[in-house]
Amino acid sequence: MGNRETKFIDGREVFACSAFSVREETFEFCDKNITRFLVTHPGAAVFLPRTASGTFLLVKQYRAALRCSILEAPAGTLDKGEDPLDCAKREIQEEVKHRAEKWTSLGIVHPAPGFCNEVQHLYLAENLSAASLEQDEDEVIEVCELTLSEIEEAIRSGSLADAKTISLYARAKAFGLI
Repeated sequence: MGNRETKFIDGREVFACSAFSVREETFEFCDKNITRFLVTHPGAAVFLPRTASGTFLLVKQYRAALRCSILEAPAGTLDKGEDPLDCAKREIQEEVKHRAEKWTSLGIVHPAPGFCNEVQHLYLAENLSAASLEQDEDEVIEVCELTLSEIEEAIRSGSLADAKTISLYARAKAFGLI
């Protein structure tokens, strides 16, 4: 049937912007050359802030690709060379106007491995206190405080359909943290 190993042959950047780049890459697979267009992404930090009363802070914001606002966990794209936890600590101040004393890493997820190399670093943020950094110019964010049962119902009903948020919820649940 031929060689089942995949071997990288060649690649070139075909598009770049501040958020990501696209590469055209050729691989040898099963004795044939195949070409794929792949997105190179700097990665992101995604976090679930838990308040002292046990509720969680999610955000509702407009997502141009979907042409609507969605409910999701706060998150931010890593700056070049930025540590994921440092990104999370910056973003919690920008997006939910809080600071967290306790951060628990919940590992990573690959949100779209079929075409993108993005790695999302997941965290539970606790021991919150008020803080604030300027939001990015292109962000209008509504902070939503939900109980765990409200999050679970939103997932069941489909009103919370964001994959990174559902992954974060599942990971926190699997670790017994929520």
